[in-house]
Amino acid sequence: MIEREAVQRGSGLTSQDNGSGDASDQDLCGLARVSKAISLAFSGGIVVVLGRMAATGRLPRNMFAGIRLPSTLRSDEAWDAGHRAAASAMTIAGCGPVLAAVVAAASSPGPRARTVLSRIATAWLLGWLGLATIQANRAARATIIS
Repeated sequence: MIEREAVQRGSGLTSQDNGSGDASDQDLCGLARVSKAISLAFSGGIVVVLGRMAATGRLPRNMFAGIRLPSTLRSDEAWDAGHRAAASAMTIAGCGPVLAAVVAAASSPGPRARTVLSRIATAWLLGWLGLATIQANRAARATIIS
């Protein structure tokens, strides 16, 4: 068993490391897993809330949140039509990362499985948001034409 002393930054405290992956390594792994789950849940949750607000017409035209395309920003009518059309896809988009966060937090997948899960959730989010953008653009342009 190889022992070495690791001096913590600036504190002068020492700890023994026998090279077997002690508790601090496990804590970092757990912290990474939890932080990834929180970020997935947070991003998905925001998209779900925006989708529900869009469906009920409670998402006013603004420059911060929503699908901000030239066609949706032309008028309040175009904004509402675009977001109502995209509301279902936006809600579905946010559900994927939330579900992935629950799976990542509830189970103990290995690092590769966490990476794959995170990539699937991100692809899910981007794919459905892409569809929502197309739907919003079509609906907003239809209100401008008519």
